This record gives sequence, structure tokens and C-alpha cells, in this order.
Amino acid sequence: MSANDSLVFIDTNKYLDLYRINRDKKLLELLLEQVDHIFVTQQIFDEFKRNKLSVAAESFKEKSKALRLTNFNLPDHLSSQSIDQDHTLQQLQSLGQDRKKLLNQFDSLLLKIIEQISRSEDDISKALSHIFANAVAPSSEELQRARNRRELGNPPGKKTDPLGDQLTWEEILTHFKGKKRLWIISRDSDYDAAYGNQSFLNCFLYDELCRVTPEHEVYIFEDLSKGLQHFVKTTGVRAEKQLTPEETQEIEKEERSLPSLYRQSEVMGRVLANIDLDALNRAVEKQGEMARRMLANIDFDALNRLAERQRKENLRMIARLGLDVPDLATEEGEKE
Repeated sequence: MSANDSLVFIDTNKYLDLYRINRDKKLLELLLEQVDHIFVTQQIFDEFKRNKLSVAAESFKEKSKALRLTNFNLPDHLSSQSIDQDHTLQQLQSLGQDRKKLLNQFDSLLLKIIEQISRSEDDISKALSHIFANAVAPSSEELQRARNRRELGNPPGKKTDPLGDQLTWEEILTHFKGKKRLWIISRDSDYDAAYGNQSFLNCFLYDELCRVTPEHEVYIFEDLSKGLQHFVKTTGVRAEKQLTPEETQEIEKEERSLPSLYRQSEVMGRVLANIDLDALNRAVEKQGEMARRMLANIDFDALNRLAERQRKENLRMIARLGLDVPDLATEEGEKE
């Protein structure tokens, strides 16, 4: 079965996940074998470049933090006159010192890798360059259609987000002409809805694909490993690199542990999308106008006169009580 009628689309976050998981080399091998079948847009490449440094830095921070969680100090009461026990404690203390040195070396290594990533000289950037070399820039017509899509609130993407997902989808529609099968590998819930173990393409997007190719097939995956393996199995394309069942299970477990990081941002995106910013601005302006009116109605001269009368009354009361308050007396003298 040929793959000439197929298109594989991988969302930006799946490329960024390579900096988050431990089995990145295995996934890179699977990816590079299918470079000729992967459709990538300039938008995806740009998003990857913009975010890879911060994603890698955050991932490395978490790994370094996890290694340091097991730090411990030996309490004084463990010291003993026993030579054997003292020797054991000395070994433990030496082990702690060695561990600290290793952790510092590990941090230095991570720092060097971060520097490489900033220059796109790291292994992941260099490997993905073979895929991103085929990045397709949008046409002016696709760019305008993407703007219209966002303005109308049509999926994918959110009206409050920068123009991104909308533009990529317009390019997918253009390049899917003449093809039949589409693989979407993404965590973005704008593309689909999941029920049980299956994912179903958004109705609006489905209708758009029908207008391009009436009899099409769409396969949606959250996991990069599962999506690529399904593509290979379905199309029969050549794939020498294979994952063992153990590797597949381990990678899937890692990938499945990541979505929660994005679900929160998706929920926040939906919340922001439902906020009527114009109405919010009008409400803020109304509150400001009310405050200005209240301030305009305040007679500050009258308030000052009232405060002065109250001050003098306090001085007279102090004088009647025979209290000695030099500061107030001096101030009263100066006033008179």
C-alpha cells in the first residue's frame, strides 16, 4: 500500500516534547525515517524555534530538582565510639560529598546543552532540521483566510491567541488536495473530541476536509510513537527502526504524563476566549466615571475647615484637662 495519498501532520508541542521525555533518540529515529511523508509548515517551525529554549530549560530544572530531593544530613546522635559505626558514617558523609560534586557537574552539563539549544547546535535541533528544511510558507490567500477564520471564531485555534493554528490548518487544506488519508498527531483539543479510546475530528473541520476530498480518512493520535507506528502499519512504508514493546510502553507512559501541563493552558484559553473584553473595559470605565463624580462632589475646603475646627476643639479640651502637650501648644501659638 502506497503512502503517496497520505499526509502526516505533527503539532508543535509534539516536537517540543522531545526535550521533555527521556527516550527522545528513539522517537527521532522513527521521525526521520518518515521525513518524506511529514507535512510541516513555516508556522510550526517558527513556533518550535520560539519555544524550544524555554521548554528545555524548564524540563532540565525539573530533572535537576528531582535529583536534589534526596539530600540528607546525618544527625549528631548517630555518632558513636564504635570504630565500625564511625567508619560507616564517614563513608556516608564521603558519599554525600561525592554526590554533591556529581550534581554540580550535571548542572554544568545541562548549562552547556542549553547553550547549544540556543544556537540550534543540540542533537534534537540538528536532527529535526531535516524535517524543518521542508517547511512550507503560507501564501497571501492562506494568510487572509486564516485571519478570517480567527475573526469568525472557527477552529482550530482560539480568538485570543496569535494567528497560528488557523494558518497551519489553511495550509493543510491546500496540500491535502489530491490525497485521501490524513494523520493528525496533536494534543490540541481544537482538532478533535475523545470518547473512550477513540478521537473524532471536529465537525467543522470534517466538513472542510470533505469539500477538499469527499472520501477521506482521518487518524488522530495524542502520542507521537503510536501515531507514527500506525502510519507505518497502515501505509506499509519502509521502516527499519522499530520500537520494542517495552520501549513503546515506556514512551507512551512518558507522553501521557505530559498532557496535564497543556490542559491547564487550554482551559485558561477557553476562559479568556469567553471573556467579553469590550464589556469588561466598559465596566471598568463606568467604575472610574463613578469615582470621578464622587470626588467632584466632595467639598475639600469644607473638609479642611471641619478638620481645623476639630483640631482646635481638641486643643481646648487638652487645656481644660491641664495636660501638657508642648507640640500642640506650640502649633496653636504659631497659628494665632
